[in-house]
Amino acid sequence: MKITALVRLMSLVLRLRSVGGPDTSADASHTLEIRDLVAPSGGRYHLFMPVSPAGITVIAAHGVTLDGYNDFRVIQFARALAVSGVACVLPCLDHIANGSFNTEDLELIGELIGMYQQSETNRLGLIGFSYAGSYVLTAAAREELAAKVSFVITFGACYSIAESFQVSESFKPLPETDLEWDRYIHFALVGVHRFYREMGIPSHVAAECENLLRDYCSHYSNEFKRQFYQSRLASYEPLEFYRTRVEQDSLDQLSPKGKLAGIKCRVSLIHGIDDHMIPAQESRKIHAELNLAPRPTGSGLLVTGLIGHVHPGPIGLFELLQFVRSLRLIFDLP
Repeated sequence: MKITALVRLMSLVLRLRSVGGPDTSADASHTLEIRDLVAPSGGRYHLFMPVSPAGITVIAAHGVTLDGYNDFRVIQFARALAVSGVACVLPCLDHIANGSFNTEDLELIGELIGMYQQSETNRLGLIGFSYAGSYVLTAAAREELAAKVSFVITFGACYSIAESFQVSESFKPLPETDLEWDRYIHFALVGVHRFYREMGIPSHVAAECENLLRDYCSHYSNEFKRQFYQSRLASYEPLEFYRTRVEQDSLDQLSPKGKLAGIKCRVSLIHGIDDHMIPAQESRKIHAELNLAPRPTGSGLLVTGLIGHVHPGPIGLFELLQFVRSLRLIFDLP
């Protein structure tokens, strides 16, 4: 049994190396994909079923991405899980997709946990990317949900969303380093996507911002982003507008800070060492609170160069082995 689980784990890791690359849809023929299912609440989700199931289901929550649960990278991730024997549920988190922090997204995750909860024949895990990593930790800590979850894995999670916006280096009056500029501009673009009409930004400029935001982490140089911001957006001061509006969102309710003692399952935290959207210190804070619990569950922290924010980085053998170790709890390996 352990050998089979190890084979599935290695199959998964090999496929995850291709996430974010050209989408050939080659794995689609090896899975059963049911799109746009509707939960009793009306929330939508995709379901990816393996041909050879391992008795494991994962709810994978996307972060801030314009295409939401249809983002090709999220779809590739779900297929990689399914081909490796893991059923994957992709909830449509409309609010976080658009840079809005609303508890309706968290409630949909909770509803799906109830629908696909672990049983004698199925283990249920949660995986969350970026701010949705905070959501799945918060869901797993809820008293009514904690016993229904077998494991949690996060990529680039945030400990306190409110504090991230309040004290973030990205909100200096003027960024100083390339990394600060990169984060500053990213938040500004998310703000434009959500509030361009209120900001008075012309629709054609908003469309250019959307194109840049869609491939922000992979296709554009820092110099291009900075020139774009200064020539198109600086006069509108979009970041300050966005921060003021975000402070009205449900930031504390969606953050795991102060709630992690409620988690009863194993947790694996993965964070890019050079993540400038959500610094690795956020996962370190999560790990510290998990270890302060009266009966701490097994939790691991990997700060790695293998990923940037949530997109792949350079692959080295040693870090690849560490990555394998961080994902082993999916298949209940020690």
